[in-house]
Amino acid sequence: MEIVELKKLIESPINNLLKNIGTEFKQLAKNRLLEYQTNEYKRNLFAKTFIHRSEPIKLDEFYVPLHIEKHGFIGSERKRISTENISELLKNLNYITIIGSAGSGKSTLMKYFFIDSIKRKFKIPIKVELRYLNEKASFVKYIFEDIFLFHQLGFTNEIIDRILSSGDFIFLFDGYDEINYSKKESITNEIDQFVNKYASNKYVITSRPYTNLDTLPLFHNYSICDLENDEISIFIQKQIPSQEKELIEKIEKEALNLKDSSYRNFLKNPLLLSMFILTYQSYSAIPQKSCDFYKQLFDTLYSTHDSLSKLSFQREKQSKLSKEQFEDILRLFSFISYFEEKFYFQTDYIESKLNVIKENRKIVFDNQKLIEDLKIAIGILNKEGTDYTFPHRSLQEYFAANYIKNLSEVNKKDVLTKIKLNIEKSITYMIDNANFIVLLKELDYISISKYILIPRLIKCIENLKKIDREDFQKQYEVLCQIDLSSLLVPNEFMNISLFSFEEMQYIRTAMRRTYLGLLEFDNYEYRMSIQDIQQISSIIINNGEKWIDEVNQLVLDKEKGDFDIINLV
Repeated sequence: MEIVELKKLIESPINNLLKNIGTEFKQLAKNRLLEYQTNEYKRNLFAKTFIHRSEPIKLDEFYVPLHIEKHGFIGSERKRISTENISELLKNLNYITIIGSAGSGKSTLMKYFFIDSIKRKFKIPIKVELRYLNEKASFVKYIFEDIFLFHQLGFTNEIIDRILSSGDFIFLFDGYDEINYSKKESITNEIDQFVNKYASNKYVITSRPYTNLDTLPLFHNYSICDLENDEISIFIQKQIPSQEKELIEKIEKEALNLKDSSYRNFLKNPLLLSMFILTYQSYSAIPQKSCDFYKQLFDTLYSTHDSLSKLSFQREKQSKLSKEQFEDILRLFSFISYFEEKFYFQTDYIESKLNVIKENRKIVFDNQKLIEDLKIAIGILNKEGTDYTFPHRSLQEYFAANYIKNLSEVNKKDVLTKIKLNIEKSITYMIDNANFIVLLKELDYISISKYILIPRLIKCIENLKKIDREDFQKQYEVLCQIDLSSLLVPNEFMNISLFSFEEMQYIRTAMRRTYLGLLEFDNYEYRMSIQDIQQISSIIINNGEKWIDEVNQLVLDKEKGDFDIINLV
């Protein structure tokens, strides 16, 4: 789109905004708003993707518009709603949250909303990445000073207040889940107050699940839908050069004809589908566990620069480190940064952690060369402005979990005990770190059972036994303190189960009624029925102790087996 044409699109909502603003700054404000919107349009029009890592490409060349549905609805109540037209989507709504799992496309959707809003002359879009608030004093101060005053969209707080009261804006708040836990309550309150004060504007907030975002007053809650078969086909076709028809057909056939339901679900997520496309030429089958898939993904990233091209090649690594050394460094860096709640990294931060790693591992390398290798030769770090980040947080979670898995038993116990204490301090810890916990369970289920699941289950059983069977409120509170989904995870190490198949089905159904597994005790309003609470409590009391004994015996048998094998040498 030509600049002149773009400015004509942007001018319409700006002129509407400035109609009721005094002439004392009208022309200057118009020029600044035009410049700001033009720059932001260009910034959101292009993006790097997991597949297209070398250079940004236009949004419409790779993006497939998503569908959303009302959050928490199941069965016949579910209705897919298109996000292709922002004006139509928000026709009768001023405030919506969009909740999506890791890799579901939330941030790209917000880029699309920004571009679509301008193309349709629908409001003046302001996109805010909420992660930046972690370094700021307050939400309101950030909006006023870092956006409006810094870009000279308004010249005093009074003028900004008048502009915001016009109702001519759409605010796109991206990444509520990326706000640090320590700041989440205060920032949430500020967002609520801001929305109440400037209620005539439109607001969209995105987040991962289980952040309590859905409790914000005024907001209608929606979830991102899985990709359907036709969308999977279109997505694949858009990611691969059109001349690679044979490759497109092979990937489509593989993706759409999978018999295993867990694999089909795997490919309904845009990020995971992108990963599958990228790794397809090296690994044409999807592994059963997520951790194995991330391993395959790193192998592919390390070995080829662009596996979708017939001219793909392995780039020279400037740091001269081996593949094993890269993996070791990534494990250490991910572990440190993940537990420091750092998901975007300034160069100084990366360098300081690399210096710690060099000292710890006695590896010699040049920091800048290593960073360049991670960014260019391997493509496992992206640069966004002045920050670096993993292509997706799940990769950081994988390497952090892998680091824990490889620790000595003493150190592993220490780390997992700390994680258990964090879980006990706040139920949101398990929710905020759900994917990380899943990866830990896949990598080392026995250790997770020993140091987290069993101690928590023992405490739960003890508490349930003390409670009167008619006291559903207290039973519910106890159930909120355990992660039922952890106890439902099938795994290759254990042929024993806490629940029978019928009990498993019952609990899964009850969990779906509680918004996908979040057992939340909120003002004594049960999200599980009294029958569910009583039934699940009985199952855990009746089966729990036997399961714990069997798991403990399994651990002892494994340790004895290892001891016997060592003695054979």
